[in-house]
Amino acid sequence: MRNIKKALFIGAFFYAGTISASNTISCPATHINERAHVSKVHDGDTLRLDDGRKVRLIGIDTPELARRNQAEQPLAAEARTVLKQLVQDAGGNIKLQFGAERADRYQRTLAHIYLPDGRNVQAILIARGLATAYTTPPNSRLGACYRALEDQAIASRTGIWALKDYQLKSVPELTRDDDGFRRIQGTVTRQYTGKKGEWLIIDDKLRIHIAQKDIIHFKDIRLPELIGRPVQLHGWLHPRKTDFFMALRHPSALIMK
Repeated sequence: MRNIKKALFIGAFFYAGTISASNTISCPATHINERAHVSKVHDGDTLRLDDGRKVRLIGIDTPELARRNQAEQPLAAEARTVLKQLVQDAGGNIKLQFGAERADRYQRTLAHIYLPDGRNVQAILIARGLATAYTTPPNSRLGACYRALEDQAIASRTGIWALKDYQLKSVPELTRDDDGFRRIQGTVTRQYTGKKGEWLIIDDKLRIHIAQKDIIHFKDIRLPELIGRPVQLHGWLHPRKTDFFMALRHPSALIMK
């Protein structure tokens, strides 16, 4: 509870930050595909346009609001509030730069969102510690920029990075309660190729899967040579009966030490 209160305070502080501070954030657009007007902000990383299209912000993931039987995650409301305020201050006007893949499986439009003054909305949310940087191929443009901003937020323990669940853990420290986004460190103890892709085993307890369709993005990493090496992983952890599982889509989620 103490950590949550601290994170809420930090999130509120950055939400109240000056515009001049936000202007230092980069990740600029190379081009703009479309200008649009926002009718509703659903949560920290999803909004709806006047024409009815639902837009999912590329390259980030914000804490989840309460839904069905799922409790609200810390700073979820703050992420939505910041996105609402940014949109409101811009009069509802935004600029979109589409990804290489323009829609997801839920038929949401995928785009980097920019304000009329050129500021990158994703970058602002990451810098304020209200979103994790998450690269999903083929929409990898700006992934390195978002990750650099995330590294800064982690170093300063801003927003979500002050919370217990976002702290770096070793594999032996994992428990059944570790379900969701986690940062994990360990040593690769095994690597093998399966029918559906590549596998890395971390400290004999964490199974990392790289699907066949995503292997091309890891072409610069010689996976067999990782055996015996310490690594750090960023992604969504799922506890199983006897071990843990995490799927990797992009090499930015795998840091070799």
